[in-house]
Amino acid sequence: MKKFDLAEVKRLSSLSALRFSEEELNSFLPEFENILEMVEQIKSANTDEVELKYPECDLDDLREDKARESLSVQEVLTNSPKTRKGCFSVPQMLED
Repeated sequence: MKKFDLAEVKRLSSLSALRFSEEELNSFLPEFENILEMVEQIKSANTDEVELKYPECDLDDLREDKARESLSVQEVLTNSPKTRKGCFSVPQMLED
């Protein structure tokens, strides 16, 4: 089983564009270890006699993908309360 260290936690937080204090990053280490232990338990579970609830999808049964005309930008933005430069404009949810 892979062990997490502080460098790996920092790498993951930067990949997700999240900022944490050094204390928060250190608190994640045991949590990640716990998650990995649970994943190992799940992987080792015997599922030989478990029947699939939803059978696998046969890709041959899907319809053919055909290009077709879509809505114009103007039609898409018609009911939007606020637009800017041809896009939806929404209130900012996160602070920089």
